[in-house]
Amino acid sequence: MAKNEHWNKEKGLSQEKSDSYKKEIRDFISDKEQCMAYFMTRRKDGKEIMRPVSTIMKDWTVHTMTQDIQPKTLHVKNDPIVGYLWVGKETRDDHRWNPKVVWMQGLAELITDKIEIDNFYKMREEQWGIGRSHPSDDILFLIKTTPEYVRAEGWHGQNAIIYKKF
Repeated sequence: MAKNEHWNKEKGLSQEKSDSYKKEIRDFISDKEQCMAYFMTRRKDGKEIMRPVSTIMKDWTVHTMTQDIQPKTLHVKNDPIVGYLWVGKETRDDHRWNPKVVWMQGLAELITDKIEIDNFYKMREEQWGIGRSHPSDDILFLIKTTPEYVRAEGWHGQNAIIYKKF
């Protein structure tokens, strides 16, 4: 295979073709049965750290609950640019593995407003049947992330699908 042929398989799709996948990709990252979510923050020294989290999507905004004692809370306070990685749960076959993977970079805000936290639990109850699981005396933060960049793979061969407008 010539160099250019390999690159053509991996370059991004046209805007028109990307738009045709947008709802399917958002539905994928909204469904915890289809994928696992990981949250990336930066430590004070700039080194990244990633951990599994649960997410609730509203349109393209990502909501994650955390407690004040969790390192991710301090990391977001120090640097609000965060990332999410959703990896599909489909199994490998013997010949090829091209899982659905979505990377989102965005701007996170930490919210302590009780009404917004209660709204998160209502969304989670409606979507997953799971209400409040944190003790009522915990100091909670809702991490609300507005996307700035999304890259999805696994929908159209090896071609990346990129979104910058939501």
